[in-house]
Amino acid sequence: MKPKYLLSLLVITLLASCVSQRKYNDVYALWVYTDSQYQMIKQSNIIKAKNCDGLFQDIVRLRKDSASLDSIYQSYISLSEKDKANLKKELQSQSSRLSLSSQKIADLESALFKKDSMMKITRTRLTAALIGFADKGVNVHVEGGKVYISLDERLLFQSGKIDVNDEGKTALMEIANALNQDSTTVLTIEGHTDDITYKGKAFKDNWDISVLRATSVVRYLQYTGNINPTRFIASGRAEYFPIDAQQTPEARKKNRRIEIIVTPNLDEIARLLE
Repeated sequence: MKPKYLLSLLVITLLASCVSQRKYNDVYALWVYTDSQYQMIKQSNIIKAKNCDGLFQDIVRLRKDSASLDSIYQSYISLSEKDKANLKKELQSQSSRLSLSSQKIADLESALFKKDSMMKITRTRLTAALIGFADKGVNVHVEGGKVYISLDERLLFQSGKIDVNDEGKTALMEIANALNQDSTTVLTIEGHTDDITYKGKAFKDNWDISVLRATSVVRYLQYTGNINPTRFIASGRAEYFPIDAQQTPEARKKNRRIEIIVTPNLDEIARLLE
């Protein structure tokens, strides 16, 4: 019997017999409990129905998969012996190609490890070679698989000049000795200035100064340091790649510099990627 009909019956009975308020309250509490049990059973049945639907869908899907596999099997057993032999040969060929790919990946990993190791060795050599210039604006670090040597303007040039001074020549000679121990690397020499507009007459602008200072360093490394000239790239960046973008004397002093960027030879890696 549904709860709402049960409640109606109880109310009529109570009114008819003129029961006490306490008796009425007890009966009403019983009805509330009965109704809550009914709602729980109803919700449980809904969940069970949904689970049954899910199981039915799984059965349908499994039947389809089974039919598909059976079709593949029937197609295979219907092949001629020649077709089976060709299929086996193709599978072996695919397996061979996978083996070659695995070897290629191993070779590439080995080449990358070798490159990284050589850059770490180069950094160590340069750091040791320049230890006497550590307090004169020299910094050696690795970034993006390359070694960067940053040389303060004060170490290499007099203010407003492009010719390398004596102390700068000593530092560059130490760098050349370290770089000559691995002749495979590419050397990019970059000149950098601060953001103050050049107003003199000796040069056109900061572009001019940065390029001419870079080529001065290249010439010294080539002719005195005996580095193969085919390894060099000289460039000027003017004021557009500052270390510190603040317009203060300290920031501008950092930005006036020469950077020597040591790049590993990537020919072997490029060949493996073909």
